[in-house]
Amino acid sequence: MTAKKSNGGSAPHIHLKTTRTRANRISGGGESEGGQHMEICETVHHNGFCILCRDGSASFKENPLFMCNHCPRVMCRLCMELPLGTEDTILGEDVSFRCICCHMTMEKQGALYYGFYYRDGTTVLQSFLRIHASLELSSRAEISAAPILFIHLVLIDFETTGSPFSFTHSFLQPYFTSRGIEYREIAYDIISAPGAYLKTVGQIIKALKNSFVWEHVVIGISTHSDNDHGDLFAGYSCDDGEKHYGSAGSDEFLEIILRPWQSLLDCAKETYLWLLCCGSIVNNSDSSIELQRAVVHHKLSTTIAFNAQHFQPSFASHLLLAFTEQVLIERCPIRLAFGEMLGQSYKLGRHTDVLLLTPLEASLQISKFTWGDTNFRPWGGFLPIQCPSCGCTNSWHSAYARASGDKTYVFECKNTTCDQSFKFSQPKGTTMLSAGRKQGCSWMEVPVEPLLT
Repeated sequence: MTAKKSNGGSAPHIHLKTTRTRANRISGGGESEGGQHMEICETVHHNGFCILCRDGSASFKENPLFMCNHCPRVMCRLCMELPLGTEDTILGEDVSFRCICCHMTMEKQGALYYGFYYRDGTTVLQSFLRIHASLELSSRAEISAAPILFIHLVLIDFETTGSPFSFTHSFLQPYFTSRGIEYREIAYDIISAPGAYLKTVGQIIKALKNSFVWEHVVIGISTHSDNDHGDLFAGYSCDDGEKHYGSAGSDEFLEIILRPWQSLLDCAKETYLWLLCCGSIVNNSDSSIELQRAVVHHKLSTTIAFNAQHFQPSFASHLLLAFTEQVLIERCPIRLAFGEMLGQSYKLGRHTDVLLLTPLEASLQISKFTWGDTNFRPWGGFLPIQCPSCGCTNSWHSAYARASGDKTYVFECKNTTCDQSFKFSQPKGTTMLSAGRKQGCSWMEVPVEPLLT
């Protein structure tokens, strides 16, 4: 939870000094600036844990892992029953291994599983390979340990107590027995001390580029936002002799804050931006356009934002944990996994909607995920806890649907002398998500028309 005074507000708007013109930022042309040059290369990191028992990484000698020749998955010796006398044969250079998941995908008719094959496709074993475990994950899932970099950018002197970002990094660490995961938290003040921020980032990137090619880069930005204009707080302004925060437009802010990391972002296979700030950045149309422009320009794979007026980051903990498990470890594409991720976060839906921004080849796909509850949030709307006309609390009759095709819910005040009522209709294009559905409530996906042309 953030401190009481840190839920947003207003701050004087300050134009930041950026090195690109607006035209360049829109087109996305030119080479990345800032940071260090990093060579892009294709690498395949086999999983460190058996896809069946999800163990084996800590005891290779007693329980060796067999790497699939068709995917990054591995299976351990204890999960399969190898016939006596075959250990040396299956380790031959002309033998390839196919994991049970690839077999299930390639052999749709339920063919016998032999596991080990010669180059000509013939089986090494005389009989099928017996498996001693059940598949607890989906056949598409992995248990990946591809290098992951967490970057947490925090407004200077911003209270982050209860922030889920460092917590999710700690949750992931046991999967990386041979390093491959880093967490860096940087306090920024890009108004009064932009040079210090650039120097710090440059030193970090210089150290990181000698470690791994980071396949996944996850950036979290924790800051205030201006409730009136959607600007983001960028640091301290001392123009009038007093120390107070100043804000900047989201395009200027994100250009300054992300540009030094662009070399890392360009090398990564997937880049994710989590905006852990109040919702005015997406609620304000001008700020939303600037955000969409920045998402496209910086080639971010996915951006997650929240529209609660007073967003509390700790409420997103379950969503972030589900993200790390299903997207980063099991390698499910985030748009496919997002419904299941939200299914573990229904309490978040009582607090905020969630927006998912994903650049496509020629467009930007935006979806708003909202929690619908017939008693509290009919069709994602907000039912007041108090009748605004007569002041009664607990004042609404149970919802009912009118006899129409759009399933409109109507609530009426219980006070017989009051004629206050509210009507909620299903948003156009709404898709009900099955994950996390309870009686009378569910997550819903509503497509949003991009404002960026």
